[in-house]
Amino acid sequence: MFSVFCPACGKMFEPGGFAFRCECGAPLKSSVDWQAMEIDTSKHGLRRYSAMLPEMDWGHSLGEGWTPMLAGDKKNLHYKLEFMAPTGSFKDRGSVMVLGEAKRRGAESVVVDSSGNAGASIAAYAAACGIRATVVVPKDAPDWKQKHIEAFGAELKVAGGNRSLAASMAMEMAKSAFYASHVWNPFFLEGVKTVAFEIWEQMGKNPPDAVVVPVGNGTLLLGLLKGFREMLQRVKINRLPRLIAVQSERCAPLYAVWKEEKRDQKQTVADGIAVSTPPRMREMVDAIRVTRGDVILVSDEEILEERKRLATQGGLLVEPTGAVASAAVNRLRSEGVLQEKETTVVPLTGSGLKTPH
Repeated sequence: MFSVFCPACGKMFEPGGFAFRCECGAPLKSSVDWQAMEIDTSKHGLRRYSAMLPEMDWGHSLGEGWTPMLAGDKKNLHYKLEFMAPTGSFKDRGSVMVLGEAKRRGAESVVVDSSGNAGASIAAYAAACGIRATVVVPKDAPDWKQKHIEAFGAELKVAGGNRSLAASMAMEMAKSAFYASHVWNPFFLEGVKTVAFEIWEQMGKNPPDAVVVPVGNGTLLLGLLKGFREMLQRVKINRLPRLIAVQSERCAPLYAVWKEEKRDQKQTVADGIAVSTPPRMREMVDAIRVTRGDVILVSDEEILEERKRLATQGGLLVEPTGAVASAAVNRLRSEGVLQEKETTVVPLTGSGLKTPH
């Protein structure tokens, strides 16, 4: 059974007709009442985990999920190659679920706000569903990512402001279209939680000690918590991995809240996590706290240097946002936050082919 509810006030919503947020203003959450970890090994990608996901028609799948896991260049370090998704980012895991729900409801058009990767992903899956897509981007969205969105036939609208203004514009448009938001729509996190299932499977059905993730709106962080927590509740694992969030020191609202300090939010080379006011801030803080995790910062210089290192020494070409978490690993180990003996997974979230060189 699939249910949708407000985590702030407890109100329950009908899965077939919920709004994208509660009347109290909070983003909605969802739950699938699965019992056994029934993995269909005959299926590819997310379809392996259909028994643990909301019921849907997979006819629009583009082969998302089951990305490779590689041993890193440090002991007990593993890279999860999420940049090998169909549109080049982990966002495809959530998009297939969101568009599946839009298709089930008979939606003729969808709208989403994005700085790039989520917009391209939603546009691709909308095309696969035969649904019109409109993507609203902030004025500073990279030109090459705007072209990526348009390549899938989506209508592109540029908001004359930052991510918050783009979100407001999309919400207004959602009064007459399905809001396929990667932040607000709970179906998105249902798809992203499969990253946790795959990590567990690929590590011999064991959880890692820690997962280090780049954080903007926090969908990967929250998807990981959701997946690992569901397995913990069914006694498939005996502990939650520590979730360590990494942000650019130029745009770090989660870090500011976590450390209880005031910080100005500026532009960063990691445009995929340049989010100054993430709607699920409360949930992100809870995710860090409940997993005994932490939030740390890296500089733009460290991000670009790590991106270069991953490509020239490891053959892994990622966009700047995709190098954020990896850039933090050395410091985490040198400062003793992570021990060398601890198994650590770093998702490399977006393809370097999205970024001109």
